[in-house]
Amino acid sequence: MNSTSRTKSRSIGLVSLVCLVIGNMIGSGVYISSTYALGALGDARLVLLAWALGGAHAICGAIAYAALAKRIPMSGGEYSFLSRFVHPSIGFMAGWISLIAGFTAPIATAALVFGNYMSESRTANDTTRWIATGLILTGALFHWIHLKTGSWVNNGIVLLKFIGFAVFAMACIGFLQQPSTGDPEVPFVPALSESIVSFDYLVKLDHAAIWMTILVQLFFISLSYTGFNASIYIAGEIDGRIAGEQTNLEGSNTSKDGNMLVPRSMIIACLLVTAIYLGINYLFLACDSREAILAGGDYFVSDVAYDVGGSTLRWVMRITIALSSATSVLAMLATGPRVYAQMAADGWLPSWLGYQNDVPRGAIGIQAALSIALVWLANILDMISYLGITLTACGALATSTLWIAYQAMSDRRPIAWWEHIALAVYIAGALLLLVAAWFVKPVQLWCCLGTFASGIAVYLVSRGKSNRSLSAI
Repeated sequence: MNSTSRTKSRSIGLVSLVCLVIGNMIGSGVYISSTYALGALGDARLVLLAWALGGAHAICGAIAYAALAKRIPMSGGEYSFLSRFVHPSIGFMAGWISLIAGFTAPIATAALVFGNYMSESRTANDTTRWIATGLILTGALFHWIHLKTGSWVNNGIVLLKFIGFAVFAMACIGFLQQPSTGDPEVPFVPALSESIVSFDYLVKLDHAAIWMTILVQLFFISLSYTGFNASIYIAGEIDGRIAGEQTNLEGSNTSKDGNMLVPRSMIIACLLVTAIYLGINYLFLACDSREAILAGGDYFVSDVAYDVGGSTLRWVMRITIALSSATSVLAMLATGPRVYAQMAADGWLPSWLGYQNDVPRGAIGIQAALSIALVWLANILDMISYLGITLTACGALATSTLWIAYQAMSDRRPIAWWEHIALAVYIAGALLLLVAAWFVKPVQLWCCLGTFASGIAVYLVSRGKSNRSLSAI
C-alpha cells in the first residue's frame, strides 16, 4: 500500500457513525443497573437523577473527544492521541489496555448476554457459549468484508432495537392510562409513585451520605454510558485516508465535512442515548412496584414487561435486549481492530495486523479469536467493573491531551471555552468515579493500576523493536 498517496472514498456517513456509537453504548447495563440503584437510593426519582448525571458526564466526555477528533482525525483512538502528543510510552499503554481489556472482554461479555437471552437461560452454559461464538464469528465476517458491510448490518439491528423500544414504550403508556383493575384492598403502587417535577426529594441531598450513595450508583450506571467515543477509532477512514498515513491535517487532504462527521456522531449519539435511558428507566419505574423490581434482580426488565403486556411483551423485550448486546459486539469488532492496525502501522505489532485492501482483516481475526477464547474459558461477567474503571481512567487520560498538548491543539484549531468546560467536567467526574471504585471495587481498581503498569513494562521491553518513530501528524 502506498501510504503517502493512496486515498479512498468515504466509507460510511453520519447515520452509520451514529448507529455505531449507539450500538457500542446500549448494551446490557441499562437493563440491570436500576434495580440495584433503587434498592440503594430508595426514591425512584433519585434513580432518575443518577441516570441524568451519568448522561451529563458522558455528554461532556463526547464533547471532549469531539474536540480531539476535530484536530486529529485519525484512527486508533486513545493510542494515537497519547503516543503522538504526550509520549509513545503512554500511547503504547493505552493500546495495550485496548488489546488485553478494552475490547476483548466486553465483546465476550456482550456475546454471552446475547446467548443467555436467545436461549432463555439465566446462566452461561454450552448452548449460550455456542450462540455467543456464532455471533462473534458472524460479526467478524461482516467487518472482514468491509467496514461499510458491517455498518449496514449494525444499522439494521439498531433500527430493530429502536422498534423494540417503541413497542415497549407504547405498551407502557397504554398500561399507565388504564384504570387500576387489581385488588382494591391491595392497590398497585409503582416504584415511581410521585411526580418527577415535585422536587421535595431534593432535600435529601443535604446529607453527604446520600451523595456518596449516588456516587457509588453512578459508578455502575456510568458503565452503561461507556462507548460514546466509538467512532473516534475509525476517524482516519472517514475523510479519505488510510490509517497510518502521515498527512498534514491542515492541508487539502482533509475534508472539512469529513473532519466534522466523527465529532458530530459522538455528540448526537450520546444525546440520543441519554434521552433513551431516561425515558426507558422512567417507564421501568412507573410501570411496576418497588418490590417487584427489587425481586427481579438482573432480569427485572423481563418481569416489568410481563406485568405490563404479558408474555408477548416479555418476548419483545427479550429480543430487544439480545439485539442490544449484538450491536455492542458488532460495534466493538469494528473499533477494536483499528487500534491494533494503527499499532501495527507504527511498528509495535506484526505488520499482518495492519490493513489489507483498506480492511484490517488480521486484526479482526485476532480480536474475534481472543473474544471467543474468553467466551469459553472465563466467567467474564465479573470483569465488568474492572473494565469500567480501566476505560474511565484511560478516557480521562486521553482527553487530557487537549491540555497536555495545548499549544499543538490550539494551533490546529483554537480550543473553545465550552470544550474547556466539558473537558474539566469529564475529568473531574472520572476522578470521582475512581474514588467510588476505591470504596466499592478496590480489587478491580488495583487490577486497573496493574494493567497500566504492565503496559509501561512491556513498552520498556519492546521499544527498541518499533520500526518507525512517531510524529505528531
